[in-house]
Amino acid sequence: MVEEVNCITFGKIKIMKNILFLSSIILFTFSVSAQRQRTKSESTSKKTDYGKNILSFSPIQIILSDNEQSEPDVAINFAYERIFNNDIISFKLPVSFSLEQSHFYIMPTLKLYPTGQGLAKYSVGPQFLFATGDANYNTYTQNQSGSTIVKINSITRKQFGFLIDNCINFTVAKALYVGLNAGLGIIYYDNLPKDNYYYNSGITPFGNNNSNISPAFQLNFNMGYRF
Repeated sequence: MVEEVNCITFGKIKIMKNILFLSSIILFTFSVSAQRQRTKSESTSKKTDYGKNILSFSPIQIILSDNEQSEPDVAINFAYERIFNNDIISFKLPVSFSLEQSHFYIMPTLKLYPTGQGLAKYSVGPQFLFATGDANYNTYTQNQSGSTIVKINSITRKQFGFLIDNCINFTVAKALYVGLNAGLGIIYYDNLPKDNYYYNSGITPFGNNNSNISPAFQLNFNMGYRF
């Protein structure tokens, strides 16, 4: 049973790594192509003064923060990004609300733009994940006759994780922004007890048998206002 679970978890991690790798290649290719076009146009026109604040909204975000989930969580996302004066580093604060369960996520991100700001720019940086919401888990006991009794327990779930965020920003017009984000990482801590004791044999950095390390992934398309 343990080997089967480990195989499933490893398979999910491998799939997400491949998705993030392909997303990064696509995003970087778009960024390089757009930057070349931008360089050509800037040689014959005045440089655009891009705003350093971005308010954005994502109508759909895919989040995987539990390796026991049969399907990823679907959420909506609101974010504010502040680009510092050097045009290379920015801080972004996204907040997401699940459409399928009573969960919300906060993912503060530090972004690095290697080539500064422009029409289409690629960024990469560390992203932290904080998640909380209502959740249930089962406990199993046996009565005197040997029958198994299942009890459903409720808990306020708390998660903490770390991801590497990859993003491509498109400033379609001076004030119109669209972007694509993809992140891959791990969940360090999860206080939700597992239904099956076989899952309690993982790495537990906080000394809690329920805080097993698991993969994390998020993907979203967003649009908004730049000023």
